[in-house]
Amino acid sequence: MILGITLTFVISRLCLYGLIFLAPNSQFDTSTELTLKKLQAIDVDDYWNVHFWNKLLSWDAVFFLKGMTLKDGNSRFEHELAFSPLWASMVKYLANTDDVYETLKIGVLVENILFYSSSIVLYYLTRVIFSENNKKQFYGKRLAKITTNLFIFTSASGFLTGIYSEPLSFALTFIGILLHEKSISTTIPNGIDCVWSRWPLYLLSAIFFGLATINRANCVLLGIYYVVDLLQLILERRLLKALFFPFLAGTTMLIACLYQHYSLPYRAFCPQRGEWCTTRLFDGLPFTTMSFYGFIQSRYWNCGFLKYWTLNNIPNFLIAMPNFVVMFYSTIYFTRIYPSFRVRPLVFITQALLIMIALFAHVQIINRISSFIPLHLWYLADRLLRKSFNDQHTVGDDKIVKGYIYWLAFWIPLQTVLFACFLPPA
Repeated sequence: MILGITLTFVISRLCLYGLIFLAPNSQFDTSTELTLKKLQAIDVDDYWNVHFWNKLLSWDAVFFLKGMTLKDGNSRFEHELAFSPLWASMVKYLANTDDVYETLKIGVLVENILFYSSSIVLYYLTRVIFSENNKKQFYGKRLAKITTNLFIFTSASGFLTGIYSEPLSFALTFIGILLHEKSISTTIPNGIDCVWSRWPLYLLSAIFFGLATINRANCVLLGIYYVVDLLQLILERRLLKALFFPFLAGTTMLIACLYQHYSLPYRAFCPQRGEWCTTRLFDGLPFTTMSFYGFIQSRYWNCGFLKYWTLNNIPNFLIAMPNFVVMFYSTIYFTRIYPSFRVRPLVFITQALLIMIALFAHVQIINRISSFIPLHLWYLADRLLRKSFNDQHTVGDDKIVKGYIYWLAFWIPLQTVLFACFLPPA
């Protein structure tokens, strides 16, 4: 099975990189060219650089590369901290060179390794969740295979050919969920129960979730896992487990988030910076009432409540619609049609992500960040698997699944070429 996943991954990546190589050499935006000149990259006009490597430096990749090539490790501008210093520092450490293109190549290699590793972890995670007994072993294996293939052909595929930070969050998130699942036992019909002997695994899941959140702020929603567990244990009056499992794990993750998005930026820019620095919670404490990440998103990308709801953004809403529909249906599917206690936290996380993106963010980014939540992948895989055992005509939400697969077949190559040409949507 691992061989099949590996072949699928390698062939899909080769196809995408082939599209990038064949895409026009001239990019719509000049940010790549200006960045390379500023970084004093040599051999910019080299054949392979012109026809391939330069094309991977589109959109946010420009900022990631700047972070990976910082001389002193400190960003000059505050908005640059929105582009995962953790991911940039990781590549910078592994590359250990001042050569821009060598750093880029190491970044692309690490990106693909993380993406591939995430697919393997997702395969085993799916089997753990959906193979609860021997009768479901065959079902779990088939579902895991389909889920992994869908993950490899994610709607973010074009972006993941470069040096974006999403694959790091995929890996950290899936490992965290797997650790969480390994640390609990299913108690139907009550739900789940934390196992004392697996306490280290439960706490370790919070560390991985915390690192995922430091890497990408949207992963803070993973903390819902601990809220769900905490409420259940309190309702069942198992207060000692509530304290040592979800409360302690959630607090660990919360501390990591507060340090990354409140304390660390305050120490770096305040009080000289003004504006958000003036919202300090208490005198003497390096914490503000406003998230630094939220501030720079609002200041530099005009993110905020309904700010994206304008007539000129209607095309972006249409581009985001397939993932919105599939993710929304997945929450209904695992709540009403095939309810599962083990995926209940992911239902809440998916719902929260949809609300957050629809109301506060640039909606089209759902095509890039949604795969860190596997719920909709399980929904698609389950419908495809059930359809394979039933020759009835496609009805109901099976039409949505079929339409989504066709959309992916059209969207992935198109988005990859648009990315290589530095053309919207991003």
